[in-house]
Formats: sequence, C-alpha cells, structure tokens
Amino acid sequence: MAAFLLVGGIASSSAQDIDQKNVPAVVKAAFSKAYPKATDADWEKKGANYEVDFDLGKVDHKATYTATGKTVSFEKDIPNAQLPAVIGKNIKAKYPKGRIDDVDWINTAGKITYKIDIEGTPDVNVWYDANGKFIKEVAD
Repeated sequence: MAAFLLVGGIASSSAQDIDQKNVPAVVKAAFSKAYPKATDADWEKKGANYEVDFDLGKVDHKATYTATGKTVSFEKDIPNAQLPAVIGKNIKAKYPKGRIDDVDWINTAGKITYKIDIEGTPDVNVWYDANGKFIKEVAD
C-alpha cells in the first residue's frame, strides 16, 4: 500500500491542476501580455513549469512558462489542411488506414514541430519536425 501511495504521489506531483491565484504573478503577467484576448484559461503545474490551456477565438492553445515568466513553448490546434504536404504524405504512407484527427503546431524556443493524432488501427500520436522528418510515435 505504501508503494502504491508513493507512486501515486510522484505521478500526481508531475502535473496537477492549480487555481489561477496560485500561479506566480510574473507568469500571469507574461501570459496576459502575450494573449490579452485569451478566454477559458486552465492552469497546471508540470514539474517546475506552469502550463495554461486557453482559447483564442474558437481555437485551442497551450503555453508553458517557467516560474520566472519565460515562455518555454506555445502550441495551437491547426486545421488538417495547414499540415505541411510532406508530413501528410509521410503519414499516408506509414498509416494507410489511419485518419488524421487533430493537428497541433508547436513552437519550442523557435523550433517548430507538429503533433498529429491519428485514428486507425491502432490510434497513435506522431511528431514530425517542420521539414517532415519523423520524430516519434506514441500509442494513444
């Protein structure tokens, strides 16, 4: 039982929902300055960083900040049609029975990657760099 509680405590400490009032003021200020029209902000603490899921218009976004308010990464949902053609072609070749369900455009310190959710047999999440190079696959 103690091992179960220890593992559960470790797992829950890696990412936990937090109330906006518990987000450092410098982080909230950086977020408000970058996204003044954001709505529906939900905060999580992931390790030492703060992650916020929010909407701009009708588009889902996510931003991650250090405790000092520096942006670590930014991502947003994009229409499937905005996925670079080379990536779409690679996905069709590698997952011929799969269907692209969701595409996230991710900017981490200026490095652009794409996370694509593929429904098929089996469902997977795949990551590609901006040039269409496969990075990794994770079962969904």
